[in-house]
Amino acid sequence: MRYFLLLAAPALLLAAARPQGRPANPGFHRLTAPGALAAPGAVLTNAARRALLGRTNLGRLWQHQPQAGPEDVLNGCFGYDGRRLEFVFTSVQADAKSPGRYLVAGKFRCYGDVTPFRGAIELQQVQRLPAEVKVYGADYSLSSQPTYCATGGFALQATSSHGLSGRFNGRIALDFRVMPGNRAVLIERTDNPVTRSGGLLFDGEWRNAAGADEAVPALWKQGVAVTRQVLTRFTMGDRSGSINRKYTRVGWDTYWKNEEWWVEKQLAQR
Repeated sequence: MRYFLLLAAPALLLAAARPQGRPANPGFHRLTAPGALAAPGAVLTNAARRALLGRTNLGRLWQHQPQAGPEDVLNGCFGYDGRRLEFVFTSVQADAKSPGRYLVAGKFRCYGDVTPFRGAIELQQVQRLPAEVKVYGADYSLSSQPTYCATGGFALQATSSHGLSGRFNGRIALDFRVMPGNRAVLIERTDNPVTRSGGLLFDGEWRNAAGADEAVPALWKQGVAVTRQVLTRFTMGDRSGSINRKYTRVGWDTYWKNEEWWVEKQLAQR
């Protein structure tokens, strides 16, 4: 899985401490007001949506593949300062009785802490992208093949008091295509504003386990990972792009570090 990243001048200039409240002028930008995401294009009927989701396993599009290593990690930002947030879904199980609903588990990393989580993701709507939404192939050429956008919600609960002890809630959106054999593939480059230029987007918030009223924004993505589509004043580069040193204080020391932080450490046996 290939990412495109060059971190440029930061738009979020707050201190890197754990967030205590909402700043006066946060730079973290949201695509829409809270509520369901709605992509452009015709909405599939409930029957057509259930049939498509029943025969096509979209859950594999966010489930981590061991052979991919760190390139399969979903990257994003937590809070108002651009703090790095990393997600790995190690288990994704489709609900046979409810097409589009998935029980998930995995781990996330933030502030250097690795925390396990469990939860659910539910895709509630599917739309076929219209012709005016440009879709690009791997070689950046325009593609006219049928492409869909699925949207829904997620709720992920930390299962450990270590690290960020709380709950992530929000909205999910992904652009995909159905190949022969009902195999779904993620389309990483589109003009769809809902997925922020293609791929897979988790857009939500975090609340701590104590039930604090203040919600902290959290966003992570596959595709164009952390660019101007996610935070303002980020620009795109290629795999060899450098990271602005101003971001090292919020966890962006390197992007391509070969570290499988989600793997359980094995104790040596005598």
